[in-house]
Amino acid sequence: MTSSITQQQTKTIYLIRHAQSEENRRLASAKTAIKDLFKLTLPKSSDIYAGMELINIPAQIDSNVSPVGKSQINEMAEALKAANFLETEQIEMVVHSPLLRAKETSLGMLGCAAPDSKVAPVQRVLELDLLLEKTPAEWTIRYSSFVQRLRDFETWLEQQSESKIVLVGHSQFFKALLHLDFKFGNCDVWKVEFGGPLVEQNADGASPSRWSNLQKLFNCSLSDIEPNELAREMDGK
Repeated sequence: MTSSITQQQTKTIYLIRHAQSEENRRLASAKTAIKDLFKLTLPKSSDIYAGMELINIPAQIDSNVSPVGKSQINEMAEALKAANFLETEQIEMVVHSPLLRAKETSLGMLGCAAPDSKVAPVQRVLELDLLLEKTPAEWTIRYSSFVQRLRDFETWLEQQSESKIVLVGHSQFFKALLHLDFKFGNCDVWKVEFGGPLVEQNADGASPSRWSNLQKLFNCSLSDIEPNELAREMDGK
């Protein structure tokens, strides 16, 4: 099979997973409660109550940043400010998901969020629906639509004139986009190259990844702790 090749500009993309959300906190508590039951240990009431809150599905789709998440944002905002991140990396554009947790993270860590908040040297700040997290339906019956959304996002990205772009989004979206076998920690900052030769199809008919040279720039120390355990530690202080 003959491959079609087009030369495209290489862009430097910075990826930030949103701070811990109330959804993350509740899921972690539910997992802990289930593990305790399998070990024949009575789960903590706080884990049971937090897990029961997951019944409110709409809240999980667009949940706020948790108290732990706010601490993560504060830690990383200080780290990025100390490193003069936006100026040093010459960031031209910031793009975030429309969901509250991504918008709060962008505003808190980078000092900007669509539509009104901007910060030098960033020239554009956008809210983009294509960056939405993978929905429950997209895990199963609508998985093909999720794959198409990833392709549409890559097409959108290559059409932008900026070459230094920060994306604030979600773990499952980034994991699928970069074909990873792990998820990013909350508020960690990663750097990756996007672009180069655009090959429509490999010999086997599959589209190759156009992402390369992934590296972590900043690590959020609070994201290394299980969310529900960290919440308990903070409650005890």
